[in-house]
Amino acid sequence: MELWTEYEGRTIDGAFPLKKLLLPEGRSAFFSTSNATGVSTVIRLIAAHFDEEEILARWRGAEALGHTNILKTEKYGQLVLDDTTVVYAVFEPVDASLAEVVARQRLTLAESKQLASSLASALDVLHRNGFVHEHVEPANVFAVGEVVKLRGDCIRETPEGESGLEAKRRDVHDLALVLLQALTQAETLELATGLWPLPTPFDEIVKNGLSGAWGLGQITAALDASGPNASEASASQATGTTAEPNHSANASAGSPSECDTPAARQLKGKFVPPVPKPLFVVDDRGRRGLPPTSWMVAVGLAILLVFWLVWHVTHVGSGNRKQIAATQGSSAGGSAPISSSSGQAASVHIGTGHAGMGSKAQSTAAGPFVTGKNPLATQETVGASVREQWRVVVFTYNHADQAQKKVATIAQKHADLRPEVFTPTGRSPYLVTVGGVMSSDQASAFAQRVRRLGLPRDTYAQNYGGKRR
Repeated sequence: MELWTEYEGRTIDGAFPLKKLLLPEGRSAFFSTSNATGVSTVIRLIAAHFDEEEILARWRGAEALGHTNILKTEKYGQLVLDDTTVVYAVFEPVDASLAEVVARQRLTLAESKQLASSLASALDVLHRNGFVHEHVEPANVFAVGEVVKLRGDCIRETPEGESGLEAKRRDVHDLALVLLQALTQAETLELATGLWPLPTPFDEIVKNGLSGAWGLGQITAALDASGPNASEASASQATGTTAEPNHSANASAGSPSECDTPAARQLKGKFVPPVPKPLFVVDDRGRRGLPPTSWMVAVGLAILLVFWLVWHVTHVGSGNRKQIAATQGSSAGGSAPISSSSGQAASVHIGTGHAGMGSKAQSTAAGPFVTGKNPLATQETVGASVREQWRVVVFTYNHADQAQKKVATIAQKHADLRPEVFTPTGRSPYLVTVGGVMSSDQASAFAQRVRRLGLPRDTYAQNYGGKRR
């Protein structure tokens, strides 16, 4: 595929013009477009890696739920762009995202209750029907008129066993964090409660939701017990503002893998109550300059870190380069490289750990690919290698040299992720993967770790072995 910017001006499925690229992220991109009635909205494109049926099945599942608090996908399908299969989803128009509202002000107690009830209801129906969200955050919560909606295009099937239970717990944790941010504009409970106590029932909901002590059932029960007409006096006391009537709904948004953070922050709407409220007074000590002593300590630590990095790259890198040279020598001595015709996915290993940083790729786009040993191989993964070869994909490129450059960039910052170039077919697309071959549970957990490190939100795990689960 070309760069996502090259697709501006094209029309998808003969009906949806790609007006402006709003957010490119990995294999996914969001464009402004117009729906069937000419109303401005957002369309999402995903370059499929042999998983188009899986993605479309999830979208059909979300559509079948028909839940009020899950953002509708007005149209979705698949097509081919530049010899690449692409799936697309056109979202219903929204009025605002919770992210842009919270950036300006806090929600009232009544608004926060509506937000909590809406998101808890959406998550409950997802969990009961075999899905998890994994991207519950303000940018994925939108207001559509007076209704709060959570994006549904980024859901996935609940993993089996403990991984599935953990994924559900993360959804509840993230819900509690969204409520904390909506009420206080603070990122941590310590910062928020250090200034003012949270109003009832959110004092218990947020605390127990973040700790994992409560699930969706307890959160819903606490909201019900507080009553729909609870006085806002506690909220006024907690925030230092005068209570106001609820003039609008809460927000819901969405982001992929399937939730990238799309055009949510660029959408302008009427989610804001007509009477402006002062911003939450946040402790700004973290933004002040460090006192002289702390500044000197910080500089000293930075210098030590630089010396350590230089030593590490010089000593460890040189040792690994020797190992790579030895491997190349043995390969040249008679080991035939595995090509895509062997029935096995081929890959270019730019480096594992610190190896390969600054080294040249061992093949070109047209050349054969050398397979390497999996640094994370265990008895479990080796025994299941024929059936399962799960990999975590972070970027996709049409040319091998582009993928190799990205691997080098990742290795410089996160060498422990063991980035490499992988191609399932021996040709384009060239995938930048991390962690090597894993089991399903390992890949799912590793993908979560990668996202937390700041790599693309649409990072995903896929099985490139014989049979998918």
